[in-house]
Amino acid sequence: MPIVCDFQCTVEHYRDHFEELDIPRPRKCPHCQALDSFIGHGFYWRRPLDRWRDFLIRIRRWLCKACRRTVSILPSFLLRARRYLLTVIGQVVTARFEDDASWGQIEQQGTTEANDDSVPSERTIRRWCRSFDEQAPRWLGAVQRVLADHDVALPLLDPLGEATVARTSAGALLHAATQLLAWAKTEWDHVGGYGLDDRLRFLWQWGQAQGLDRLV
Repeated sequence: MPIVCDFQCTVEHYRDHFEELDIPRPRKCPHCQALDSFIGHGFYWRRPLDRWRDFLIRIRRWLCKACRRTVSILPSFLLRARRYLLTVIGQVVTARFEDDASWGQIEQQGTTEANDDSVPSERTIRRWCRSFDEQAPRWLGAVQRVLADHDVALPLLDPLGEATVARTSAGALLHAATQLLAWAKTEWDHVGGYGLDDRLRFLWQWGQAQGLDRLV
């Protein structure tokens, strides 16, 4: 089980300065709820991809002395079960569900930008979008609930507002992620520098803390 952490750095910096990173030790075990029970348990390797190259990086693990289960600290630029970086996947789902791009247009855009054969295939981008759309209703409901506790006048919470204008749950969730980030900027200083392109990275980190699990 991962705990998603924003290290506020690029994947390159994370890879090159892993030993210097301040990697948090979880206070409470998500498996058995024991407090202050974690000890270091090494790391495992992952090889995430962007559109140009791959990166060999380490993922820190902690072991709970009470239940003997492990927790990994996953940087927020990675998803749990996807090899490509979140920024690549985010570009794809945004193009599909906000810009109404066709599969061919999305695939061609990646090929043009990368100028090589390392881009995800149409089969891969279809799988990402299908998964994102399947997970979206659960995530959208969680976002709506937290925003309702803070600003009931938001368009997202209007029965005739943005959530119904969007043609898909995925499109509505992208709108919701924008509003969630706007609200978060009033609450937490560390997201002050986040822009529109960072909304899914923030949503992923926030949702993991809420126990929402898979996003894509």
